[in-house]
Amino acid sequence: MKFPFFIAKRYLFTSKSKNVVNIISYISLFGVAIGTAALVVVLSVFAGLENLILSKYNSFDPHLKITSSVGKTFNILELDSALKENNDIENYAFILEEKVLIEHKGKKIIAEIKGVDDNYHKIIDIDSIIKIGEYFSDKLYRDKNVMVLGSGVSYNLSVDINNIFSQLTITSPNRNSKYIKDKSDLVSSAFTPIGIFSVEPEYDNQYVLIPLNRSQKMLDREGEASSAEINIKNSDNMHLIKTELEKTLGEDFVVKSRLEQHEFLYKLLNSEKLAVYLILVFILIIASFNIISSLSMLMIDKKKDIKTFWNLGSSEKQIRNIFFTKGFFGVLLGSFIGLGIGVSFSVLQQYFGFISMTGSFIVDAYPIKLLFSDILIVELTVVTIGLIASYYPVKILTRKFLKRNNS
Repeated sequence: MKFPFFIAKRYLFTSKSKNVVNIISYISLFGVAIGTAALVVVLSVFAGLENLILSKYNSFDPHLKITSSVGKTFNILELDSALKENNDIENYAFILEEKVLIEHKGKKIIAEIKGVDDNYHKIIDIDSIIKIGEYFSDKLYRDKNVMVLGSGVSYNLSVDINNIFSQLTITSPNRNSKYIKDKSDLVSSAFTPIGIFSVEPEYDNQYVLIPLNRSQKMLDREGEASSAEINIKNSDNMHLIKTELEKTLGEDFVVKSRLEQHEFLYKLLNSEKLAVYLILVFILIIASFNIISSLSMLMIDKKKDIKTFWNLGSSEKQIRNIFFTKGFFGVLLGSFIGLGIGVSFSVLQQYFGFISMTGSFIVDAYPIKLLFSDILIVELTVVTIGLIASYYPVKILTRKFLKRNNS
C-alpha cells in the first residue's frame, strides 16, 4: 500500500472522535452527502415530470413529427418515398391541419381540423380514445364529409351525434384570397359528426378529426400535407432516428420528437431543471468550503507529523498527496452516502408515493423517475467540486509549512 494512501486512510478513519478537527471533517462530509442526495432527488423529480408529460400526451402524439421548414405544407410525394425506405419506421400517416370556424345551431367555435389519412389509426390507438360513436376507418366514410369531434368541442357546440340529421358547418379562408373582405373570401362545407374522442382537455377542446382527402379538397391543397406523424419500432431509439431523418431529409424539413412537439413546455421544463441544478451546485460549492476548512485545520493539527514525514525523507508531493487523498476520500464517502440517501428516497417515492401533491393534479404524488445518467452526472459534479476543493488548499498549505520547516 502506498505511503500517502495509508496515512490518509488512518487520518480519515482512526482520528479521535472528540477531536474538533474530526468533528469539522464529519460536518463537511455531511454537507457533501446532503447536497448529493438533493441533486439526485431533484433530477429524478424532473425526469419523472418529463415522463409524466410523455405519458399524458402519448395517446395522441406520435414518436416523431415532420413538418416543412419552408412553408405551411409540402407535397406528400416528396416525403413518402424517404419514409418507406427507412426500416426503423413502423407506421406513418400524413396530416393536414388548419384553424377553422365551426358552427352548429347558432353556436360558433374556433377549432383545429386535423385531416388524417388511412394509416392514422395505426399511429394512434383510436379505439382507446373514441368514447361515443365511431371512427371513419370504414371505406364508406373516407369519401364523405364526416368528422370525429373532441369532447370539449362537442360540448361547446351542443352536438348530438345520435341525430342523423345533425350537420356542422366548417368555414375556412379561401386559399386564393389575400384578405377576407366578404363571403367570397371564405369557403364553407357541411360535415356530419359520427363520433366523439377524449384524450385530455388541451386536445379535447381544440381538435376535430376528418378524412385527409376531405380536408385537402376543402382547403384546396390536393396532394399536400402539413405534417407526417411517425411511430418507430423501438421508442428507445427515438433521438437516434430523429437525427438520421434530419440528415436524410435535409434543411427543408423539421423533425421533432414527442416532447419537442410541445416546444414551450419542453423548454420550460429543461430551463427549470438547469436552473435548479445550478442552484444546488452553487450550494455544493459553498458546502465545499467546509472541506477546505477541515483540511486546513487538519494540516495545522498535524504540523508535527508533516515535519516528521519531511525529516524521514518524504517529498513535498508525497506530503501533499496525503492530505489531498484524505480530502478526496472524504468527498467520495460523502457522495456515496448522499447517493444512497437520494436513490433510496427516490425509489420509495416512486413505488409508494408518500409525498403527495396538494390541489387538483393528474397524479396524487410527486412523480419520480430514477435514471442512471442523472446519478452519473451528480457523482461527476460532486467529485469535480471535491477535487478542486481538496487540491488547492493542500497545495498552498503544504508549501507554506515546508517553507517554515526549512527556514
